[in-house]
Amino acid sequence: MVKQTSGPPQRGKRIRTGIAISATELCAADIRLKGAGGGWRAALEPPNGEPGWPSLANALSELARTLGVNDGVLAVSLMPPLTEVRRLDLPPLRDDERQRLLTRNAPRYFVNARGPQVIGASPIGRRHRGAGAPVIAAAASTRLVAAIHMAAQQSGWTIESVAPAESAWCAAACALWPAFSRHEAHAVIAHHDRTDLLELENGHLVGVRRFRSGGGDAAMIADNLGPTARVGIAGAPELRRELATALDRFGVRAIAPVGDAVALSDSGDVLAAHFAGARGGPVLRSEDAATVERVRATKLAWRLAGAAAALLLLSSLLELWSVKHRLRVVRDERAALRGQIAATLAGRTTLDATFRQLAALNGIERGTPRWSSVITALSQAVPDDAYLTALRIRQDSVIVDGLGEHAARVFDALSRTAGLTDVRAAAPVRRESQDEGPALEHFTIAARVERPSSEPLIASPASNDHGRKATP
Repeated sequence: MVKQTSGPPQRGKRIRTGIAISATELCAADIRLKGAGGGWRAALEPPNGEPGWPSLANALSELARTLGVNDGVLAVSLMPPLTEVRRLDLPPLRDDERQRLLTRNAPRYFVNARGPQVIGASPIGRRHRGAGAPVIAAAASTRLVAAIHMAAQQSGWTIESVAPAESAWCAAACALWPAFSRHEAHAVIAHHDRTDLLELENGHLVGVRRFRSGGGDAAMIADNLGPTARVGIAGAPELRRELATALDRFGVRAIAPVGDAVALSDSGDVLAAHFAGARGGPVLRSEDAATVERVRATKLAWRLAGAAAALLLLSSLLELWSVKHRLRVVRDERAALRGQIAATLAGRTTLDATFRQLAALNGIERGTPRWSSVITALSQAVPDDAYLTALRIRQDSVIVDGLGEHAARVFDALSRTAGLTDVRAAAPVRRESQDEGPALEHFTIAARVERPSSEPLIASPASNDHGRKATP
């Protein structure tokens, strides 16, 4: 079953009604039209040059009464020759520039353009920077479009969109033959007065050509298609069968609708009404409408930019709050550890002071002579005929007094004693008589005690990492 785009699409709770308008007839499609499989129809009289379109206003009023609506929404498809659709090669332009170019130069691009025109255009393929972009463009008389809007307003309708019937037929072809929306394909619409050949690419209209009705131009159509083309055919049953048979003789196989879609595809205006409003091709827009859309797009862009800026500011504030929160946590943890760290530092300071004192004491101890060994050395060095009577110590110097038969021997013995240097006489030698025995020489000899060999200082662990590592 083919999905009728005029039914399900809604604007709020309002159902959109699709209509196809030709110079002589209005065809409507709506899910509320029971038993109108061929579309609801009303005859029209051509506009007589007066403002508005009275016969169209009457037809729309009758349609509103039939549907029982007072404020319905219309999607309008304009049947040829009320519109002209062409493929154009234009220089690289923005959408608004292209709209202005085609609107102001409509007679240059459209053969049937007389007077001001309402233009619609959609690009074909992907746009490349600096390169021209082909477009499929449509034009309709500004007076005609204004008359349609006035008739709709007079009968209580709101027009949602106005587009050429070719745009609706493109959407219809993709619904009748779903593979057409993913490949290059062609749709043939057979009318009693002509044959429309639509070129589709990935579900979009990219070209339109017109031929005589029936199979008279089958050879030309086959030349345009080629034997491997995907071709779907719709329209008047007898004409499409005739054209399909003629194309088959030229090696082109045209696929006809099947199932429930057959009744829907028996008429081009019914197809255009059912799929009115579908965006398969260009949509007619006046310069005022394009300006309004640009203003809306600009407002939307500013709102999105404002929302993005607000989100950026919010994210920045959240990040700042997060950083401050982490800093506060770090401060709290440092405050909790401050007492332990202070105690540790105090202990470390005390330990360093202790190590410094130990090093000073160690240095003093190393620098102090071993007086016991010095006294022993002096006792052993003194000859047997002499003895010491007094020993005086000043820092690293030693002064000895004694008596002996020969003071010179004592002096020589002390000079040869290891550990003593700078041996000299501290006072003149005097000969003293003794109560018993012969007189002896009194001598006073001074010497300097050599310091012991230097040893490594005891270093503080906190101030000497290498010393800590070398300590066993």
